[in-house]
Amino acid sequence: MTFTQFLSKFHQEESGQDLLEYALVLLAVLAAVVTGSGSLATDIATGLTAINVKIQAAIAGA
Repeated sequence: MTFTQFLSKFHQEESGQDLLEYALVLLAVLAAVVTGSGSLATDIATGLTAINVKIQAAIAGA
């Protein structure tokens, strides 16, 4: 088999392509989750801090 025949066969071969596509989609989803989780954690911490301040103010005023 010559190199050009190998390249031609390699180019036509599609087995495993679906698996690669699923892996790339999974990688993109995981990247989005990791990126968003840091922002979500900050938002939750800010909200809990605000609730804590209100509770402390209510206790001090009672």
